[in-house]
Amino acid sequence: MLPKDYTVQETTIAKCLSELGMRYEQQYAFYPYTVDFWLADISMVIEADGVYGHLRKRDIRRDSELMDRYGVEYILHIQELNKGEIKERLWQGLNKLIKR
Repeated sequence: MLPKDYTVQETTIAKCLSELGMRYEQQYAFYPYTVDFWLADISMVIEADGVYGHLRKRDIRRDSELMDRYGVEYILHIQELNKGEIKERLWQGLNKLIKR
């Protein structure tokens, strides 16, 4: 398999996750889907949506199936692009998990 060319946003998210000490797998397959980041320790998916986001209806359907079929507990969509905003969004997502 050829190496994936990650977007700048995906590379920044990966750096932030590493700085936070989070273990993750990038481009993880949940057949028939591939998610940008899978954090198995906390059953969390992170999607790098960019400033435009993805197709909302398709994302809702996919997210629902990931949660129902694969037991994903939380899905965080990140649209922010700069490192500071991405890190803040990650903290917000992790805090939501802690408060559950």
